[in-house]
Amino acid sequence: MATPAVPIPAPGSTSNPTTVTPIASYGKWDAGFAPATVVDPQRTEGGPVDIVTPDGDIWESGPWGTTTQNSFIHHSSNDGREFHIVTADGLRPDAYPGGGDTDLAIDDQGTLYFADLEALTNLGVSVSHDNGMTWTKNPVGVQQTALDRQWYAVDNGPTSAAVDNTVFMGFHTSGVGTYIYSSPGSTGANDPVGGLVWQNAGSLPGPLQPLAGDATCAKLHFDTVTRNLYMACNEDDHIRVTVGHVSVGQRTGISFTNYTGPKTPGGGNVLSLFPGLSTDTAGNVYITWIDKSNFNVYYAFSTDQGKSWSAAVRVNTSPSATNEFDWVQAGAPGTIAVVWYGTSKVAVGGSDGMPSSLSDPGAATAYPWYGYAALVTAANTAKPKVSQTRFTSKPMHFGAICNKGTTCITDTSADRQMADYFSFVLGNDGGMRIVYNDTTNEWDGAGLFFTRQLSGRTVTGGRLNGNAASSPVSDATGDAQYPHFGPTGVGPNLRQLDLTGLSVSQPDATTLRFKLTVADASQLTAPVGKTTPVWLVRFQALAPLESDSEDVYRVFYVYMEKKAGVLPQFYAGSATCQDTTPGNCKLLNYPETKAVNGTIDGNTITIDAGRSTGFGAPIDGDTLYSVTGFTLGWNNPGDDLDADVDATEPFDYQLK
Repeated sequence: MATPAVPIPAPGSTSNPTTVTPIASYGKWDAGFAPATVVDPQRTEGGPVDIVTPDGDIWESGPWGTTTQNSFIHHSSNDGREFHIVTADGLRPDAYPGGGDTDLAIDDQGTLYFADLEALTNLGVSVSHDNGMTWTKNPVGVQQTALDRQWYAVDNGPTSAAVDNTVFMGFHTSGVGTYIYSSPGSTGANDPVGGLVWQNAGSLPGPLQPLAGDATCAKLHFDTVTRNLYMACNEDDHIRVTVGHVSVGQRTGISFTNYTGPKTPGGGNVLSLFPGLSTDTAGNVYITWIDKSNFNVYYAFSTDQGKSWSAAVRVNTSPSATNEFDWVQAGAPGTIAVVWYGTSKVAVGGSDGMPSSLSDPGAATAYPWYGYAALVTAANTAKPKVSQTRFTSKPMHFGAICNKGTTCITDTSADRQMADYFSFVLGNDGGMRIVYNDTTNEWDGAGLFFTRQLSGRTVTGGRLNGNAASSPVSDATGDAQYPHFGPTGVGPNLRQLDLTGLSVSQPDATTLRFKLTVADASQLTAPVGKTTPVWLVRFQALAPLESDSEDVYRVFYVYMEKKAGVLPQFYAGSATCQDTTPGNCKLLNYPETKAVNGTIDGNTITIDAGRSTGFGAPIDGDTLYSVTGFTLGWNNPGDDLDADVDATEPFDYQLK
């Protein structure tokens, strides 16, 4: 995300009045969330986004960075309890280049659309018609250059056919302006245009004519109730909302108007990172943003399709004092859910005034951040009710978060590991499905995590009554295919790597015991292309930094590996991380740090490790977070992209 230029006027701009000044009441939301799923045990990602399909599958994407030219897609077929990377070689799903901001969309044909930013140069756009197995790519999706942050939105039309589908893409050109392009929805694998060839959707003359001045903009949103296409962008002391009505089947010639949201209450400007926009099932419009002066989260609503707006309403309450990265989803009429990262700490300049984990990780631990969520009911009235909770049980970041977009790169101490946003969608049960970063490990690496709402009132007006998983957990059989995705389709199920369960226990005060069960351990062979099969358990727990006395949430592990010609070997340790540039953690590895006791009896693998001495660093905390079993294949445990075979549902374990 580049620093926005001064906005320029655009045809159709209008200033609109504030119609309502809401007075909110505040309370606690009774929502409960699942233990965090480790989306990928190796790769880090900043700026993750997710979508949910009609059948409940979850797709996630995010960049690995332009230094790698890789971005990734992950998929879950069991509501986020486990994910698998969408590739056969451990790298990006489609052809190079890429590695920048990504987005995903799916239409009513089940066609997947993927977009990847190519080093602020152009947009690579790809389409898959076979559930992610293969992708067709156009590496130059639009006519502009110096591009940034693209977002998809889909109009599925009034029928179930492909011919009335349209895919929209919003983006901005640095220093020039904001744009909305369109492409027909794909009609099948032999369609060379749908989702691949793009044109300016607006009615303004010339393909390079922007809709408005350059700005950082929210995810593009198409409202099926009013058939309006919305784009919300930061503009000095307010949010600018671009609105265009889309007739059925219309892809070009759309007349857009820019409306002005209410002034942010802090007396200055809105924060330069991404705002949010969503519409409820009655067509009411909601925008969210963070104030650059007081760092509070605000929302405003419009009941007339963006023409006029309420005054701003503060969303966050204590202990969330300094806040970053807002995202909003609306549901039932007058109901929205908002998420953000928040800390109780206040510093001059907000998060930029805090010590950075990249330059002083010990000092940064004094500034813990958590994931927060709020449910707002009667959100389209003068008396909204805001209910707040946390969706993370532990901190997900320490210290500074750089708010200067891509210009953070020039400052080696500026912490932009998480990029500029995270996201959530609503599951088919109405509950939240949140994908986010956790950088509280020993390298400030952007670990990729997912959680789902288990209990409490939902944004769609229902109520959930689920419970968190706990030790022991069971795992379905028949889901250990390798590869999970690839040009030749799904590989065979590997029964020796097909996990059926995981448990943690403490046989005595100093020992942790991990038990993994598999479908069939009679033949301990590796997946194709790898030499060594691995049965691994990983978790995070408070432990001291290697060079400081302060505690962070280090990544610990135990595993059994079976090299050819030797008996199974058992190891424990604290994960390492490879950098592509100094201080930029990219790839976690699980080296053969310390041999520990282990056995294999039938289909059960048991591994013991000392709580204080078995991992190379003492566990200081009383909780093991996101305890997860994985089966992998590797050639070298300290330097390899592992084969991704199976995983268990995560749980948190309270030490005795």
